[in-house]
Amino acid sequence: MNHFLVGRHKKRLASEIGTIVKPHGGKLRVALAYPNRYHVGMSNVGFQAVYKFWNEIPDIVCERVFLPDADELEEYSRSRTPLLSLETQSPVRDFDVLAFSITFEPDELNLVRILDLAGVPALASERDARDPLVLAGGPITFLNPEPMAPLLDLVAIGEAEALLPTLTDVLRSVSNRAAKLERLAEEEGFYVPSLRRASTLVRAKMGKRADFPPPATYVLTPSTEMSNKFLVEVSRGCPTLCRFCWAGYNYLPKRSFEVERILDVARRARQHTDQIGLVSTAVGAHKEIVPLMEGLREMGYRISVSSLRFEDLRAELLDPISRSGEKTLAVAPEVGTDRLRFVIHKRVTNEQILEKTELIFGRGIENLKLYLMVGLPTERDEDIDGIIDLVGRIREQLLAHGRKRGRVGRLIPSVNPFIPKPGTPFQWHGMEKPSLLARKMQKLKKAFARMPNVDANFKSARLETLQALLSVGDQRVAPVLIRIARGEADVKRAMKEAGLDLDAYIYSERSPGDSLPWGYIDNGMKPELLESQYDKARAAALTPA
Repeated sequence: MNHFLVGRHKKRLASEIGTIVKPHGGKLRVALAYPNRYHVGMSNVGFQAVYKFWNEIPDIVCERVFLPDADELEEYSRSRTPLLSLETQSPVRDFDVLAFSITFEPDELNLVRILDLAGVPALASERDARDPLVLAGGPITFLNPEPMAPLLDLVAIGEAEALLPTLTDVLRSVSNRAAKLERLAEEEGFYVPSLRRASTLVRAKMGKRADFPPPATYVLTPSTEMSNKFLVEVSRGCPTLCRFCWAGYNYLPKRSFEVERILDVARRARQHTDQIGLVSTAVGAHKEIVPLMEGLREMGYRISVSSLRFEDLRAELLDPISRSGEKTLAVAPEVGTDRLRFVIHKRVTNEQILEKTELIFGRGIENLKLYLMVGLPTERDEDIDGIIDLVGRIREQLLAHGRKRGRVGRLIPSVNPFIPKPGTPFQWHGMEKPSLLARKMQKLKKAFARMPNVDANFKSARLETLQALLSVGDQRVAPVLIRIARGEADVKRAMKEAGLDLDAYIYSERSPGDSLPWGYIDNGMKPELLESQYDKARAAALTPA
């Protein structure tokens, strides 16, 4: 027994509220892995909802697994201890199932690292009956699971609430590993890479309505990015349907959880915390967002939100947030000109944005996060200048309100390169070349550096290149993924040595009708919708806003 690692796990458990620990005897043992650090994974409500679902079944024991922190990694390496689960510090390789919940492409690297630490062969073809059945679910799996498909025995494509009952029934009732996979390959929403024929479609299994308890923080801990904050999902999807955004298209139709269901889970959590975070792609688009916030305020909650659309910003929405004492809000102008904003299907002008930011600051919000993108299709130099001008004008509003209060807040632009996402109208576009992105980023960095009270964040070009490859790659990328995860090569070198053309994967333009690695996934959306939005974007680029 490694006393350092066991002690670290027990210390985390001691700080938690809601932990579930069950005896293993006679039960199906599931290791539920979030492929990132504990403090990141425990802020994911989908991960927590799966943990709760499985542990409510008497003959299943579900324990959590995370990528170890840096000092823990060093101890695992030094002592050669196999990766341990959190709840009972059991070797992960001893579980029947190792289930990954994957939200972001870079976490596919951590999937490899967790398999290596657990002593489980990285490739599914090298595993046998002694190894756990390795499966993955989460948003990435119904966008494009192909780069990691050779690492997985099973991929669950769709929403967890729709998939878990069937998955659980088969895992419990079928004892033979091969038979489990054969049975699930016949079910809607399940993809077995080793069994799928090239011409076979896999239909994503999605819920039609949000008529189940909303995913929330069922295990509360101070050791997360949202320390001791109760998080609850309020809706899925987004009515804006930005042409670069997978969430709007892949979660069609947009659904809102019933206010009473949200208030019910919030009521049960209130004895443990007075902080609540409302999570959604479009929090303000919930059909009853104002009554919901009023109900939470009556419970004495301090309310924060993940982000708000400009279209939803109004006094009755901002007032409960302001009265909660929240001082920071996040909004997404995305770009700096009306023309480009219309190209991406965001129907709000710069002047309307400034009206809304004035409303935000006037309600006592001191800090404002601005999500921005560069490298979008049809972007021009004047669009970059537009970002600088828009941020400058919002900063003037921030300073004016701050001086009246005697305390000036911060403006926090977060600048991200455009990455083509499967299942969106921009899936056929390539990512902009690094040299052009670097020039634009540098221009923005210099401009923001000259603006006091502006603290800009810029994503790493190297990391974004890898993310783009994992976003649009196919199964040939799997060996590249493994090598990068193990620190054996960077993206360019690994691709070159694998005989693959990085430029062709992520910088080249495609056209509707071209074969796509993720083309076998049927998410219920008519291809004509994406193609028509692709055509409309090209037309909008030529039309003055």
